[in-house]
Amino acid sequence: MKEYGKVAVVLGISIVLASLIFGLFFFESRKPQQSITVVGIATKQYEADTVKWSLTLTERTDLEDLPGGRRRLHESLQEMIAFLNERGVKSEQISIIPPNVYELYGSSGVEGYRLEQQLYVISKDVENIDDLALNVIPVLDRDIDVYRTQLEYFYSNIDELKKDMVADATQNARERALEMLKGTEMSLGKLRSLRQGVFQITQPHSTEVSSMGIHDTSTKQKQISVTAHATFAIK
Repeated sequence: MKEYGKVAVVLGISIVLASLIFGLFFFESRKPQQSITVVGIATKQYEADTVKWSLTLTERTDLEDLPGGRRRLHESLQEMIAFLNERGVKSEQISIIPPNVYELYGSSGVEGYRLEQQLYVISKDVENIDDLALNVIPVLDRDIDVYRTQLEYFYSNIDELKKDMVADATQNARERALEMLKGTEMSLGKLRSLRQGVFQITQPHSTEVSSMGIHDTSTKQKQISVTAHATFAIK
């Protein structure tokens, strides 16, 4: 019986100690965890180093002359390629898309066809392509009917630029958190969570933003910005 009593006492003490330890852990887990959440931002302006020039050539024909329209459109395409080659655009920089034929309707139904031939140039000689695209007189002098033209500007090292921007936004978040704690008795602790926002690539000095991100290709000069949502512990 004495041995049984000792065992009972030890067991009782063990249960009490376990309850105390569990209670302390539970109390600590229920204590509010002090933290601070900030949004850092990084913005930079840069210049595109690659341009894409898209062109659409067109030809119209009546119902009986579709083969002739195709031939004339092909001749316009060859003339355009020759023009580009003369102006320093290499053949490997030119991509050609198969032509499309659209029916033209009138009061009596289909009265003819409009044929379109698309091609585009991708080049790092941005100034030359700009000059070619904006000065259309030499093309018109060759009797080439350009129906549509568009310039788009890109940056070939965009991935590395984005990495730098994310790092800058994260650093800015930390600096903002430190600034908020100035004049208090609290200090900044470890980073608890970090979430990157979407990239906004816009025209310079633009305030346009989108929850899905923006990648504006219409201008040579660009502005890129990104946010970093950070939560830090407070000590």
